[in-house]
Amino acid sequence: MSWSTLRRSTAVATIAGLVTITSSGLVQAAPPSTLTGRVVTHGGADPRAGVVVTLVEPASEKAYRSSPTDARGAFTIDAAPAGDYALVVEAQEGAFLASSHVQLAPGVNRPVSLALKPGKQGEPPPATPPAPAPKKSETPTWAKWVIAGGVIVGAAIVVNAVTQDDNEASPSSF
Repeated sequence: MSWSTLRRSTAVATIAGLVTITSSGLVQAAPPSTLTGRVVTHGGADPRAGVVVTLVEPASEKAYRSSPTDARGAFTIDAAPAGDYALVVEAQEGAFLASSHVQLAPGVNRPVSLALKPGKQGEPPPATPPAPAPKKSETPTWAKWVIAGGVIVGAAIVVNAVTQDDNEASPSSF
């Protein structure tokens, strides 16, 4: 086996390994999450129609809104990435923070039930504690793809340099 063939085989094996690593689950986006549930009155007996439920990502303040609830008080929020969210309910009376910490897993999550409690007339709403500082998140998916692309381009440059035949004529010799 010649030295050139060995270098090419090693380069091809290295590229195949890098492609396998970068195409594994390490750099793939997580499937979107789905949150479903119902909005009911304080007693839980009567559904609330026309209420909009929103997931708000604290770090980016990106919002994922449901359509208004139907006659059964049902709502669905599709296509939110897995993560930690604040849950806001928007009714005719105003917008209310239902929870400052809702953890969504990839895929379909357990349904939630939100009971709207009537406030007392003339009494201001209770003060909410300050939101906790957002925890440092992992590397975003787009950054992982950029890194993987850089690794593949770098590997291609190395393969070209390693497999270049020393006996080939260089452009400067013409």
